[in-house]
Amino acid sequence: MRFGARDSAGRSRHTAPALLKLAVAGVLVGLGLGGCDRISDLRGLSPEDARATAKEAYIAGYPLVTYYTAMYAQNIDTSAPTYKGPINTILSEAVLPTPGMAGANRPNGDVIVSTLQADLRSEPLILCFPDVPSERYFSMQVVDMNMYNVGSVDNRKSSGAAGCVMLMGPSFLGLVPTGVKQLLRSSTDFARVIYRTQVFGPADLDVAARMQSGFTLQPLSIFRPTSATPPPQPDIVWRKASAASFDSDFAQTLNFLMPMTTLADAEATERFARIGIGQTRKKTFEELPAETRDAVLAGFADGKAAIAARAKTLEKRVNGWRVDSPTGDQSSFKGDHLLRAAAVSQTPFGPSAVDAMFLPVDTDSRGAPLDGAAKRYTITFPSGLQPPVNAFWSLSMYDGRTGGLVANSIERFRVDTLSAQRMVPGPDGSITIYLSPTSPGPGLEANWLPAPNGPFSLVLRMYMPKAKAPSILPAGSGSWSPPAVIAATAPAVAQTNAAAAAPQMTDAPQ
Repeated sequence: MRFGARDSAGRSRHTAPALLKLAVAGVLVGLGLGGCDRISDLRGLSPEDARATAKEAYIAGYPLVTYYTAMYAQNIDTSAPTYKGPINTILSEAVLPTPGMAGANRPNGDVIVSTLQADLRSEPLILCFPDVPSERYFSMQVVDMNMYNVGSVDNRKSSGAAGCVMLMGPSFLGLVPTGVKQLLRSSTDFARVIYRTQVFGPADLDVAARMQSGFTLQPLSIFRPTSATPPPQPDIVWRKASAASFDSDFAQTLNFLMPMTTLADAEATERFARIGIGQTRKKTFEELPAETRDAVLAGFADGKAAIAARAKTLEKRVNGWRVDSPTGDQSSFKGDHLLRAAAVSQTPFGPSAVDAMFLPVDTDSRGAPLDGAAKRYTITFPSGLQPPVNAFWSLSMYDGRTGGLVANSIERFRVDTLSAQRMVPGPDGSITIYLSPTSPGPGLEANWLPAPNGPFSLVLRMYMPKAKAPSILPAGSGSWSPPAVIAATAPAVAQTNAAAAAPQMTDAPQ
């Protein structure tokens, strides 16, 4: 008999299955679980919902997993060739890149770098820096596990004087000790500090290294002995990180990291728990039905594709240069998790635009690839319009095939703010930089940045861009733009008179 049928007296009669459905619905209402969504929760998650939720979880968790894979390779896996040293230790490298250096991809010869992987679970760390003269740039960039730039420190803010900052975790509520100039709070239990110390060239390396050795750290309880010594934190059994951490092992890696951070809001956390992700999950990923696991893995692939697609939209070109700089603090993303993941995929641990911008270019003004075997090139900064910065700028040359420095007879791999002061200006006060395998002539060698006899690329680095016009900020729409790389129509004519005007090696941009 069909549900809802009536007997000969006109009374409603129900089959046993129908009565059971009514009884279950009554129990759910009595428990406050009425409604289709709650019934669906108890019956199970559809593959479509599991896939959509997994995509959302992948996008939200991608920055966290990216952070951890770097941390694991540099500070945990002692057998890895990338291992640098232990956690809670400032690790300094006083090395400048050279042509042929293994593993180098557009290496930065402007600064020497120190890193600190900070464990903030027990107590804050006090990070102190030495007295660094204002003419030598240094900075400290702090990035937490969510890949937010927590803040920065530099000798412009400290007026070149020595000082200390306190880096604390998300739960610290104690007092700030005397002698601390700045407070930085990480949203996660671990954070990475990147120190950059300017070096003026190989002859200056030892001096810069002495400055670098002045960076120190102390736990709060040692810096201020009156502070109570915190109880020791339990040792972490670190989970191996590999390429699989972004694919088949993503759920397990994310679950391992979740206790160290807050990944999403309460509603999202509840959704993630239904696919075995998060601390409130009822089942592990492995305990989910096979159909659900397949849907989750498909959702992870969807998330990866969405990040790649969004990353492509971030690219902004001005006169051929990439001027996008999407990394920043938590407020800069305005809750857009996809934007944050895309930014991390492009420039993990990148500085905020207000601190530094790195602008690559590999095409000329017409969009043709840069090739020293085919053409000579120039870049001209009009008078008074060199890159506007509060610290300094540099322009570095790289081999287009290897990404390494270009060996040359004068051992010059970049030009910068200081070397521009020695360049020969044009009659209108402009500065022209010559890019070619051969010298533009004895009188213009100060303006020469040697290029390879083949493909090449350039990176313009701007440290502490000026905020007032002319300015490259906001990135991609500022009042100052980097000038295009112009291909010469004919070989340069060598000049012997250093005071002579710079020859015109340009054709009109198209």
